[in-house]
Amino acid sequence: MTSTFTPPKGHQIVLTDDGTYTLFSEAFQEACHSTAGAKDETILHYIEGCRILDKSNIHSPIVILEVGFGLGIGLLTTIEKLPKNTKCHFISVEIDRDLLEWFKNEHPELNFQWKENLLQGQFESVEITIVQGDARKELPRYLENNPTEFHAVYQDAFSPKRNPILWTKEWFLLLKQYSHPEVILSTYSASNSIRKSLHETGWGVQKGDKFGLKRTSTRAVLNKETDPEILALLERSPVKALSDKEVL
Repeated sequence: MTSTFTPPKGHQIVLTDDGTYTLFSEAFQEACHSTAGAKDETILHYIEGCRILDKSNIHSPIVILEVGFGLGIGLLTTIEKLPKNTKCHFISVEIDRDLLEWFKNEHPELNFQWKENLLQGQFESVEITIVQGDARKELPRYLENNPTEFHAVYQDAFSPKRNPILWTKEWFLLLKQYSHPEVILSTYSASNSIRKSLHETGWGVQKGDKFGLKRTSTRAVLNKETDPEILALLERSPVKALSDKEVL
């Protein structure tokens, strides 16, 4: 994308340090990516953080859930990095229909069509399903009718401060229910509250890589215990795990 593109309604264009662009959401008062580099952050936290290339050699198709579609960098970078002919089902959730209409018009090569609240597309061997609407309501509805197991979760929602409902224990329990035993969940956030939310719902919390001004990030798995160093830090921290009753 170049700086000449017209942003969708309710968003402003932001140039990031790696030369790629992200969007600032007026509704959430937050950018969709780190200003240190939208694409670089996507590669580090999600492609590498979820070990997509390794998993694509094991699972066919590899099923990826992205929490927060934004301007589609997660999808486009995944397509770019996957080896040719790799079978993948890329599932995402996005509340903003105008944003999805904008992306659909920007990328005719993805052959998108609406089916009620699902924006469905195909690019070579990559199947794309974007669930539009309130993720807490619409994703369970979709999964009930289309059971699957996630091999990777890009937990890329707006921050817990701006969008806490997608960081609660109940949300992470939902993701756990539909995840493969060897799933990797990766996120840019390293807050003690979301790490506690993950740990208390049976995810093994691991330390992720540094990016930009953040000193660390978070990975979570179901086949390992929480890292002892992180667990000790969480036990000392007075903050609580996020739960629906506190944020709804």
